[in-house]
Amino acid sequence: MFVLSNAWRALMRSKGRTALTALITLVVTFGTVAGLAVVQENTTAHTDDYDVQKATLAVRPSTASWKKVSPTDSASTKHYMTWTDYTEYATIIQQAGVTLDFTVTETVPARVSGDLKAVSGDKLGSASDDKTGGQLIWRAFWTKDAASASDLGTFKIVSGKNLSYDNQSSDPDTTSALVSSEFAKANGLKVGDKFKVATASDASTTYELTVRGIYEYTADSTADNPVVTARNRENAIFTNYQTFAKAGLDPQTGDSSVSGWKVPDLNVVFNATDAASYKKLVNTFKKSKLPASGYTVSSPSLESYTKSLEPLDAVAGNVKTGTIVLLAVGGVLLLALVLAGVWGPKRDDEIGMALVSGVSRGRLGWQFMLEVFFVTLPFYVIGLVAGVFGTKPLAAAIVSGHEVTASSSLIWQMVWGGLGTILVLAILAALRLAFFRADKLFAADGDWGSVSETETIESESNHDDAEAQA
Repeated sequence: MFVLSNAWRALMRSKGRTALTALITLVVTFGTVAGLAVVQENTTAHTDDYDVQKATLAVRPSTASWKKVSPTDSASTKHYMTWTDYTEYATIIQQAGVTLDFTVTETVPARVSGDLKAVSGDKLGSASDDKTGGQLIWRAFWTKDAASASDLGTFKIVSGKNLSYDNQSSDPDTTSALVSSEFAKANGLKVGDKFKVATASDASTTYELTVRGIYEYTADSTADNPVVTARNRENAIFTNYQTFAKAGLDPQTGDSSVSGWKVPDLNVVFNATDAASYKKLVNTFKKSKLPASGYTVSSPSLESYTKSLEPLDAVAGNVKTGTIVLLAVGGVLLLALVLAGVWGPKRDDEIGMALVSGVSRGRLGWQFMLEVFFVTLPFYVIGLVAGVFGTKPLAAAIVSGHEVTASSSLIWQMVWGGLGTILVLAILAALRLAFFRADKLFAADGDWGSVSETETIESESNHDDAEAQA
């Protein structure tokens, strides 16, 4: 109890320093947990999480080939991928002993019909519909996965229902369509309303569609096809494949020698399962000298995932630097505060009085260690717990799309690292006794007098003894 009470009284004599030490311990601990959690998540996102991402594989025209495609020249659609092109890749995949499923997206321009009007904002200028194929975009998705991978941007249904992708149905839905909220507003369309769209190749050929749902985009477009990007994506009409085919827009259902705006932008996306399988397939293509000149192999899903890491990368870089600075500055301040608490004339008085009173240096060293434990350990625990539970909501406000949490390994690293640091500080405080010299016992100002006074007393005492002996 003597050591505990003395340690507590010593801290209360310097409340300002005690409070500052506790605050720095709390801030450094919380900031370190949060910072290291963000850095750890960033590292994991680039390694373990990347490796298990669903990897798609797409073969598309290269940037150079897309430059040859014009939104006002129907003949430039010859640069699109065809079913024959994709069959070559599918054959190589099968020969490699890999079984993959795939999904398809087909896109053609379309014209407004009757009172229907397109949303303004296109880049087609004053070119006529005969030259451009129209201001609308008709896009067909084979599956829900194809819709999720749309390069026009992901979207959500805000009214009505999504499309039906039951390709095995004996009575498929061949009239339903999704329209954007802006397109619906411009044309006064509601769920259940019907409207007609004219084909790009012939204004007199129309097809009636029914609004099944109204959507809004939730991400920016990544489309690179000039025919698509020249049009306002709010003018995109989405249907399933059966509706697209029923309208006679799929070359498989008609003449295989179609040309001009009848040629759809065909986008077949293979499911390569994971990043490792995708890399394996890319290497397989290279051995077969594919892709051919003017085309590239890519993974839209992996590219999208990598792009989603950019905000996390930026935050992690700043956080890493901030955490290092926080640890360095906080460590120096804590060391300075701990040493300031055990050095100085007042502590010399205290040590001297205690030693003269019979208190051992060991007990005093333990007292100094307790002073460090009292002012750091509880606040370290509080900072650690707050960091563990507060990191997730704090990171969510800074980085969206990634869940940042303090892993068990990080928590244990913080536990042992923090306890080790506190123990080192406590030992440094206890070592103060090793530097206290015995000749200082009566050197400090106060009730103990001074060394010179003590020497005078001893001299007079010796003189009196000598006279008595004489």
